[in-house]
Amino acid sequence: MTTIKEINEEMEKLLNETDEDAIDEVREKYEPFEKNMNSLLDAETIESYLERYEEMNKEDIAALRCYNLDTTEELSAYIADKEISFDALKTETAYAACEALKFAIYDSEEDDDY
Repeated sequence: MTTIKEINEEMEKLLNETDEDAIDEVREKYEPFEKNMNSLLDAETIESYLERYEEMNKEDIAALRCYNLDTTEELSAYIADKEISFDALKTETAYAACEALKFAIYDSEEDDDY
């Protein structure tokens, strides 16, 4: 199983490999996702995590999609059905943030091609 530390190392590697001309734009695009990831990772219980997830999705600004689920109800049901641990949920959160970073890099580097 991948750990949050490994995902963070992957994100750092992605940033280090990002085109120098695009790095500022990437950081700017990724910053709100990183803020949301840290907020979710700071949750001490699944209940507080789900409250933060719901708020994040209501605002729909840099919303992370854990397990590609859009609503708190879907996520809560998925967690219960698959018996997802809180640690696994937090790892998925870091993974979702890594995917957001990859998109920010791709989007920024594509912008530079024109």
